[in-house]
Amino acid sequence: MKVLLTLAAVVGVSGYAFADANNPVLVTAPVEKVYVPAGFDDNDKVEVIVHGHFNSSCYKMGPVSATVDEQTKRVTVSAQAFYYAGEACVQMITPFIKSVELDRHLSAGTYKITVADRPDATASGLKVVKSMRPDADDFLYASVNNATMETTADGTRELVLKGQHPYLLDGCVKIDDIKTKLGEDKTLVVQPITSIVYGDECKGAVNNRFEVRKSLNGQLTQGEYLMHVRVLDGNAINQLVNLD
Repeated sequence: MKVLLTLAAVVGVSGYAFADANNPVLVTAPVEKVYVPAGFDDNDKVEVIVHGHFNSSCYKMGPVSATVDEQTKRVTVSAQAFYYAGEACVQMITPFIKSVELDRHLSAGTYKITVADRPDATASGLKVVKSMRPDADDFLYASVNNATMETTADGTRELVLKGQHPYLLDGCVKIDDIKTKLGEDKTLVVQPITSIVYGDECKGAVNNRFEVRKSLNGQLTQGEYLMHVRVLDGNAINQLVNLD
């Protein structure tokens, strides 16, 4: 027997409306927390990451945006979801994350973050410092395309980064260091720093693929973290990590 579903009072989601599978409607996404990576300056492309849970398969993440009031140092984030009133919505708790890029560089200062229609959402302050150099980034980052957290047999927690260095006409890319910084909101910022080298140091760089590991023992305890990895193209890899 087919059961037709309509959008009634859904816990944690506002903006109720009728919809069907072919014509989804936009509702307010149930954002619970905004992760705020550390280390932005006034020459960076700033982003924050919204996180929450959908309570059925009828919801898919929709558009996100942010507005900035420089005078009051306030950032207002808006996050929406598509609601599909289908015939086979499964009741399940599904986490979501979504990066929200601010449409311009911010001047130095500390900004308060709020989420539109979600007054209970938590967010730490966004700190933007004065840039020390004119470049887009303070470092040349690695071309990471995969970032994971692994727990070894002896209980060691390891950060694992994989990717492929760009090909150069002269010289090659070498990873010098992997800097990590843990924020108060459990945002782990990862900076894989590289340099250009020449001569014998480039021997063996056949396909430029790389895999690097870093022990994080002593930094992380149990719980949920947002891993924010800076990469060469100016973007970042954002991934939720749950540690037992």
